[in-house]
Parts: sequence; C-alpha cells; structure tokens
Amino acid sequence: MFRTYGKAVVALAIALLTALAAALTDGHVTAPEGVQIAIAVTTAGGVWLVPIVPQYPWTKTGIAMLLAVLNLAVTLISDGITLAEAVNLALAGLGILGIAAAPARSLIGRAGL
Repeated sequence: MFRTYGKAVVALAIALLTALAAALTDGHVTAPEGVQIAIAVTTAGGVWLVPIVPQYPWTKTGIAMLLAVLNLAVTLISDGITLAEAVNLALAGLGILGIAAAPARSLIGRAGL
C-alpha cells in the first residue's frame, strides 16, 4: 500500500502532526494555527487527488511546495511566528521532503479507473 500511496500517506501524517503540534505546543489552537492545519489537510487531499503524470513527476511535490509557501504567507501576515507556528512550518518543510522521497504509483489504466 505504501508503494502506491506513499506520497499521500506522508502528507496525511504531516497534517496529523500539524494538528497535534498546534494543540500541544501552546495548549490551544489559534486562528493562524487553524489555517495552518487547514492548509496541511488541503495538502494531503491535493497530493492524494493529483494523478501521477509521467511527464511531470514532480506535481505532487509541487502541490506541497505551493501550499507550504501559502502556509508561510499566512503565518507572516498574522501576528508573527509563534513557537507552534514555527513547528508547523518546519513540519510543512519536512512534508515537502517526505512527499518528494515517498513512492507512489498511478492507478490510472487499471480496471475500472
């Protein structure tokens, strides 16, 4: 299963860690941290939904990179970077590296897809 869905599994794990870090580092989830969680969940969904296109093998990683930049923008626009937000930004960066390194196979071309 990891060979087929590895990139999506990594993105989902990062989304879960982002939510956990937002809640645990300072005891509550602020509005900017909530947006970071929403971006992490959107990243996981986007990585799962975007098909693997042979001529563009970087698309899933590209989705994660674009959303990580959006995550950074939201953090900088808000009231500065708190410890919880810094942890979530680090997780977004690790997510990019993990998604790039994780395996994935396209299900396009299989029966019924």
